[in-house]
Amino acid sequence: MKLPDDVVCAHITLLGPFVDKTDVTAELVATIRQVFNDVHRFEFELTDFRGFADGLVYLAPEPAEPFKQLTERLVEAFPAWQPYGGQFDEVIPHLSLGTSLPAYEIMALLRKLPVEEVADRVTLTWWGDDEITNLEEFPLLAD
Repeated sequence: MKLPDDVVCAHITLLGPFVDKTDVTAELVATIRQVFNDVHRFEFELTDFRGFADGLVYLAPEPAEPFKQLTERLVEAFPAWQPYGGQFDEVIPHLSLGTSLPAYEIMALLRKLPVEEVADRVTLTWWGDDEITNLEEFPLLAD
């Protein structure tokens, strides 16, 4: 069964597209683990509701810089995999919500902002036509 095009699990993308799930090996996982082995968890707030020109709506994390730094670490380790296939000049960290939120859901969401969160892990997730699967988690260091 194919997932509907507007189904999005809330997430903040660090690097995508990335390898096919059949290419996820112990060596790849070890390399990713090494990328994050000295990264401490950090607090952030979801402060603002925004949208991209393609219709994707999102919440903006503040500060955005720690997410940009995590993306930079991944690109350094995997230079063949540029964020969003290299199609954008700037990576804008965002918590994706979807493309078809009704106005009443947007209003309800705006009333709850800001939302305080802690980034305490990075998850390697496979997004296929008929599945979304978390393949591996990489915990960030506690203070």
